[in-house]
Amino acid sequence: MKQIKYQLKNKMKVLFVQSKKSPVISVQMWVRTGSADEKKSEEGISHFIEHLVFKGTEKFKVGEIANLVEASGGELNAYTSFDQTVFYVTISKSFSDVALDVVSQMMGYPTFIPSEIDSEREVVCEEIKMGQDSPGRRSSQLMFSSAFHKHPYGLPVIGYEKNVRSWSAKKIKQYYQSRYVPSNMFLVVSGDFEIPEMKQKVQKYFAGFEPFKLKKVKRITEPKQNKFQFKSAKYQLQDQHLHLTFKAPNVKSKDVPALDILSMVLGQGDSSLLVKKMRLEKALVNSISAFNYNPQDQGLFAISAHYQEEKFTEVAEEIFKQIAFIQNNPPSWDEIKRARISISSEQFYSIETVDGLANKAGTLEFYLDDADGHKKYLAAINKLEPKDIQKVAKKYLKLDQLSASYLGAIDKAASEKKLKTLPALWKKTVVSAKPVEVKNKKIVIPKLMPKAKKTNTDAPVEKIILKSGIKVLFKQVDDIPTVSSKFVFRGGARLETPDTMGLSDLATRSWLSGTANRNEAQLLKSIEELAMGLSPFTGKNTFGFSVDYMTAFEDKALNLALEAMTESPFSTEVIAREKLVMAQQIKSKEDHPSSLCVRQFMKTMFGSHPLAYEGSGTLKTLENINRPEILEVKDQMLSPKNLTIAVVGDFNKKAWLKKIEELEKRLNQNAEVSGPHILPALHENRSAFLEKDKEQSHVIIGWRGLSITDPDRFALQAIQAILAGQGGRLFYELRDKNSLAYSVSPLKMESLETGYFGGYIACSPEKVEKAIEMFQIEFQKLVKEKVSLDELDRAKRYLIGQHDIGLQRKSALCNLLVFDEVYGNDYRQSLQVAAEYEKVTQDKIKQLAESLFTKPHVVSIVGKKL
Repeated sequence: MKQIKYQLKNKMKVLFVQSKKSPVISVQMWVRTGSADEKKSEEGISHFIEHLVFKGTEKFKVGEIANLVEASGGELNAYTSFDQTVFYVTISKSFSDVALDVVSQMMGYPTFIPSEIDSEREVVCEEIKMGQDSPGRRSSQLMFSSAFHKHPYGLPVIGYEKNVRSWSAKKIKQYYQSRYVPSNMFLVVSGDFEIPEMKQKVQKYFAGFEPFKLKKVKRITEPKQNKFQFKSAKYQLQDQHLHLTFKAPNVKSKDVPALDILSMVLGQGDSSLLVKKMRLEKALVNSISAFNYNPQDQGLFAISAHYQEEKFTEVAEEIFKQIAFIQNNPPSWDEIKRARISISSEQFYSIETVDGLANKAGTLEFYLDDADGHKKYLAAINKLEPKDIQKVAKKYLKLDQLSASYLGAIDKAASEKKLKTLPALWKKTVVSAKPVEVKNKKIVIPKLMPKAKKTNTDAPVEKIILKSGIKVLFKQVDDIPTVSSKFVFRGGARLETPDTMGLSDLATRSWLSGTANRNEAQLLKSIEELAMGLSPFTGKNTFGFSVDYMTAFEDKALNLALEAMTESPFSTEVIAREKLVMAQQIKSKEDHPSSLCVRQFMKTMFGSHPLAYEGSGTLKTLENINRPEILEVKDQMLSPKNLTIAVVGDFNKKAWLKKIEELEKRLNQNAEVSGPHILPALHENRSAFLEKDKEQSHVIIGWRGLSITDPDRFALQAIQAILAGQGGRLFYELRDKNSLAYSVSPLKMESLETGYFGGYIACSPEKVEKAIEMFQIEFQKLVKEKVSLDELDRAKRYLIGQHDIGLQRKSALCNLLVFDEVYGNDYRQSLQVAAEYEKVTQDKIKQLAESLFTKPHVVSIVGKKL
């Protein structure tokens, strides 16, 4: 990997990150302006401009930018944050000119046509409404506004509807020309390219940017906080959201590495203090985490908890106890080891994709003016000792720096009364705490550093079938020293009944409750000390384990995986705890109308078939499932002839085969998995409506689709590509032309007996009828008219490009191999998918559309009644 940085004559900086591991590039433009640079009445204008540059430039009309990128197999998007705005395209290296051209046009030559601005106002207002319906977004905004009373970090990035509706084209253009100037931008290009050639291309596309004068902005400084402060809001929720934040330094502070480790020790990972005490041991919360946020200006150290019922005092007191513990007792060397290895391992996974490379380099360049700054950061991390973590805990986690926010269903007066008790609780819990004598012997912590290695990504897939029936697929990819693997058994929801829905989910949640020689805490600690991903999973048709690790820890990781998979005690205490959490999460689904819309759609579409089963079950079915049912389904699934394994990465094949032979002996040799389920017929159109008092209504319209092995699945993927993306029919017709929504997309699912295909939209309630009508029009167009050759070719190139971009990650390649093998598809078709898409014709698209979209359909709506 090679990096260079230089500057164009117009003062635009350029950063190249060359990597030959995949034939893909990422082009990103970072603009040093964000919502925190906006003045009064400008709140949200940066985010609005982010939308508008896609709506036409001197060279491209509305929709042409997205269409060109997607027709070249690429993907494009943008985001706005407090400090920056970033625009990016990821694409095959053979289409690098397309990426450079569209990014240069958006950033140098937008037209800001008044009619298009007016059209996009509606889209952004729909996005604002979507945020108002999102508990997470509401909660996050409340957290920042409770901590920042003057500084613009306390304001929403997206702004306000009244502002969006007020700005003229002249105002928008003036703002753009004052901040989006070459001296205030830098370009990042990462991936597979030749540096001299790329320099010439950058000169061609970006050197002509007009060097408008940068309008410098001085942000409002947040007054020094010297006492506890709080903020609350009432919102109809099943969960209650509590955020406790402490003022933290900006990104350039020397304390950032220690604060990052503090956040991991306190609230990241199952063996962290807060998760272990409050989620695993006491089940006080549905979730809890800690994070350290260090932006351009003053940041936050935050602890966030979601919980139900009247647990406010218990939750706050336990958080304070753990803060007191870390302030009075330095973390153990084991905890330092876990945090160091976890942070160090991130350097391997963050460079799997060209996007990851560009994001990492761009972030470091933006905040530190040093694209290689991660080396200094890791050096600082590796020097930290327990006393350093204790020191920053004392320095920053203080009552006079604490801001609390609460979002829940109780009245504001009642919630404020609760929040006002926090200072007294702090004094009782934190101030009076005493040190505890704990032995803390220093240990050797390995340093993980990437080593240059000749990349081998062309090794063939090797398939081995053991005598017992276990199928193993090996694919050597040794570009970085990591391994991704999957152990997949047929099972999942197919082994449940209407009375035992949630059984597979409960099994996955309680599987890591220990082993023969480790209790739950010891097992989770061992996993995290290896920075290893070991997690059970389940779905409609399968059950299994994901095992991801770094090559340096292969022997330990394989031993631990085998132990965890085959020795679970399924502790009754853990099962009881997880049932409680599942019950809380089932209730919390009522806070998410999009999830309710999907649930309603699946039930209406598939009736009593397992495809309609609730993954987490219902409050009623949870009563029917306990340890005996879990053991029964485990014995039914875990047999050699029911197991397929895929291993992708830099691994030792002999070590793997030896470990698989050990696994083979521990499995049930006589297990049998049930066959297909009867699918109830759908004879007529059906509709379902659930009333929810929300800003937006959520709508799904869909038809029965294809099975997962149907040879027409590639043609259906082409139909999806014709409808999907920013250049697709649904986005163009329903969003770009009619401004019905911010979020609109096709939906597709394939399973063993059948699947579904349809469309989803979230829009204002008064737009629902028109949205359904327009969905019908678009699907019937596919039935009545052949798609053009140009549109079909665009869809094929888009699918091929997305396939190549997606397979940069080892986990994606692993999933492709293992699930194709499990379901009986030929993985070679999926690896060489271009040949399959070339077989898709205009006639095939029309025939498939006729066979699907002339049949009965289902409409699911969740929202207000008009």
